[in-house]
Amino acid sequence: MDLELLEKNNISTEWKKTFNDNVKVLLGWNQRNVMTVETINSRIDNLVLHSGGDSPNEVVDARVNVKGTTYPTLYSRLLALDNLVDSNYTELKTRQDTQQGQLDQLNDSIGTLMGAYGETLSLYVSKNGNNQTGDGSESKPFLTIQAAVNRIPLLTSSRVTIWISDGAYLEDVVVRNLKAVSITIRNLQNVTDTSSELGVKVRSIAFISSLGYQQINGLQFVDQANISSAAYISGDLKCAIYSEQSSYLGVWNCRFAENTFGKGNRCLFAIGASKIGTSNNFYQNQNCIAEARNLADIVISSKDKGTGNDYGLIADNGAGRVNVADSKVRANRIAEVRNQGNIETGPIIRQITKDDISDRENVTDVNGTIKRDGNVVTVSIMFECNNFPSDVSNTRNIILVPAGFKRDQNYPAYHALALYRNESQPAGARAGMTEASRIVAYSGNGRSYISGSWVTNDAIPIV
Repeated sequence: MDLELLEKNNISTEWKKTFNDNVKVLLGWNQRNVMTVETINSRIDNLVLHSGGDSPNEVVDARVNVKGTTYPTLYSRLLALDNLVDSNYTELKTRQDTQQGQLDQLNDSIGTLMGAYGETLSLYVSKNGNNQTGDGSESKPFLTIQAAVNRIPLLTSSRVTIWISDGAYLEDVVVRNLKAVSITIRNLQNVTDTSSELGVKVRSIAFISSLGYQQINGLQFVDQANISSAAYISGDLKCAIYSEQSSYLGVWNCRFAENTFGKGNRCLFAIGASKIGTSNNFYQNQNCIAEARNLADIVISSKDKGTGNDYGLIADNGAGRVNVADSKVRANRIAEVRNQGNIETGPIIRQITKDDISDRENVTDVNGTIKRDGNVVTVSIMFECNNFPSDVSNTRNIILVPAGFKRDQNYPAYHALALYRNESQPAGARAGMTEASRIVAYSGNGRSYISGSWVTNDAIPIV
C-alpha cells in the first residue's frame, strides 16, 4: 500500500508537517530502491544466458558451457573461457611464427637457388684455399675449381665468374644441369699471349646440360693422359674441353701444348645441341683440335694459332666452320667430314709454282692457282714445255694435284681438262687428270694453258 500524507487539520500543524516530511523521505527511499532493483534485474538479465523470466535456473544455466561442463560459479566459467582464449591465441601466435620462419627459410632457399637478380657472383679458387673453411670469397677462396662450381645455384639470374689463381689443378671439372645468365671459368690474370706457358693449368672441363652463355678463358690444359669422368667418352677419346647438350661455349686465350699426337685426344669436343667458338687459342702437337658430333656446331677463329697438329676440325654428323685461307693453325688434315657432317671453309686458293712440276726434265715452268670452294676444285695453270714428243700418245706429267684438292675416286680413270695455246695445237692435243690425280698434257712446244674443275672428297687442306 502507498503512504498517505495528512490532509486534515484536526492535529497540530507542526506535527502534521513533521509527519509529512517523514512520509516524503520514505517515498524517496522507496523510489530509489525500485530503481536499484530494476538495475540489478537488468544486470542479471545481461549475465544470464537465454534469460526470459524470473527463474533462478537461468543463473545456473549461465555456468554451463557449450560442451555441457558446469562450473561452480559464473566467474569460474568466464575465467576458464578467458584462459581458453589466451591458450588459443598463444597457439595461433606460435603457428604464425613457425609459418613465418618456414617462409623465411623458403625465401632463403629460393635465394640460394636463384641468386640475386642481375647481380654478379664472383667465386675465387687458389692453391692456398680450403674447401671446408672457404666460402669462395677473395679472402677465403676454395681449394678446387669443382668446389666453386658446386657453389653455383642451380637456377640463377646472376652472372657467375670463377677466378682461378696460378697453379696446377689436376681436376676433371664438371658443370652439370646449371642455368645461369653466364658462367665464366677464367684465369685471375688477363691472358693475351698463349704462345708460352700459362699460370693456371687444368686437366679437363665439361659442360653438360647447362644453359646460358659459358666461357673458358686463359687456361692451359695438361695431364691429358689421365682425363676421366665426363670428358672421357670411350676407348681413348679424351677431351680437354667437353660440351654436351649445352648452350654456347666460348674458349678464349687457352693453350693446348701437351703432345697428344697419334692418340685419341680432342682439345674441343661438342655433341648434341652444343656450340663452341674460339678466339686466340694456341694448339701444338695435338691429335685433334676440335670435333663437332651429332648436330653440334664448332667455329674455329682465324685468330687461333698452332703447328704440328694432326687433325684440325672433324665434323661427324655435326657442323664446323673454319676460314682456311686466313687460318694460322697448321694441321696435316685441317678439316675432315664424317658421315653426314658438314664443314664450311670459305674459298681455299693455293698457288701452283715450279716446285709443283712433276716432270722436271721436260717441263720448265708452271704457275697458276688451284682453288677449292666446298667440294668443288677449279684449276687454272700455265706450263711451258719445249720437248714434246712427236707421238701423240706420249704425254708429259705437268703436276701432281696437292693433297686436299685430289679428284673424287668415283670419277672415270681419265678426267678431261681444257687445253689452250696461242699457236695452233697439233692434232690430238689434249689435257686431263689421271686416276692418280696427276695432270698430264700433250701439246706443242711452248706455253700452254690448262683449266677445268672436278669434285673432291679429299680432306680439306691448310694453305
